[in-house]
Amino acid sequence: MSLILTKAALALKNPDTNFQYIKFEAHKAKKKPVAESSGKSDLRPENHSKDLDLKKIRHEVVKFGMSGFDPTKKEEARIALAVSLGAKPPKKEYLNYKELMQKRKQEKIKETEEKQQMRSKSVLQTAGKKKKKANNDVGHFLSGYGKVNKKDLTKKDDKGSKKKKKKSKII
Repeated sequence: MSLILTKAALALKNPDTNFQYIKFEAHKAKKKPVAESSGKSDLRPENHSKDLDLKKIRHEVVKFGMSGFDPTKKEEARIALAVSLGAKPPKKEYLNYKELMQKRKQEKIKETEEKQQMRSKSVLQTAGKKKKKANNDVGHFLSGYGKVNKKDLTKKDDKGSKKKKKKSKII
């Protein structure tokens, strides 16, 4: 007998006949019947299928173009493709604060150097050209008209006050 006899098996009169063997079979999905091609074309318009085909072709062209890139550029292209399809862009990489400050200082230095180069170029270009002064400019002629200097006011007041003081002393 191939079965191990236990107390429960010995208690039964015919252990071989009471044994039941059950095999589990997974449920298999039913295959859908294949519809005729003429029936499918009536359900969707031709423009819709052309748009889908163009999208698929465009996607395949982009994938094929990515295959020729270097590994780093390939990864960047995949990320760009995913973002264009609606994925969230990746977060910026962590950068140490000290390194960030050094990087910003270098950028400022570069900007100042560029500004100095631009100034030197503009000075060189304008150095050959001299501006002519306009002799008949009325605005400069009238600009000082009607203005009184503080020095002129104080001199007049001081002269008048001295005379009064002298008179008061004499009397």
